[in-house]
Amino acid sequence: MEITETELREMACTPWHDLTAGQQRVVLAHLYGHGKSTARTGLRAALSMNPTRTAMELWEIQQAAGADGVHQPDTDIQPAAAGAVTADNAATWAAATPVRWEPGMLVEKLPEDLHHARVAVSDAQKTADAARAHPGRWVVYGVSDGEHARRIALEKVRRVVRAKTSAFAPAASFEAQAREVEPGRYVVFCRYVGAEQ
Repeated sequence: MEITETELREMACTPWHDLTAGQQRVVLAHLYGHGKSTARTGLRAALSMNPTRTAMELWEIQQAAGADGVHQPDTDIQPAAAGAVTADNAATWAAATPVRWEPGMLVEKLPEDLHHARVAVSDAQKTADAARAHPGRWVVYGVSDGEHARRIALEKVRRVVRAKTSAFAPAASFEAQAREVEPGRYVVFCRYVGAEQ
């Protein structure tokens, strides 16, 4: 079974003692390629002494210290080692790895917030904006069908005229009318007439 780049990143960023022996070998092969090197042996020893650290953390420390034996990938590498991390792509690889957020952890600066509030523009706001852009012209506000269509349409008219819906504020700056355009179907129209002084 081939291991994906994402799985390799996750393993490299998992505490060493949480990995199985097979996963540990895969991570080392990923970072240094297959075969022995002094840097690989040094990393394994450092991880054995610090099993709560991740291979990626100690690998970065090792790279900063200028360790020898960094694997330079070639074109014949087997799939598991194809994404081997080199000094050239370490920053890119590390940026894509998830941060382990721990309670009490100090941070230099807040990370970018990926959540963007969904801005929903209501039908009332769309209608009011269109009416304000074209004063005096009628704009469709809503269509009501069914058993209570007339009552619903007349309630919308009342809410527009009295500005009970904030999009139509201030009160009396809009006119509204409900018309039965087909049997049982009512359309509410409104227009902007301007605020009274």
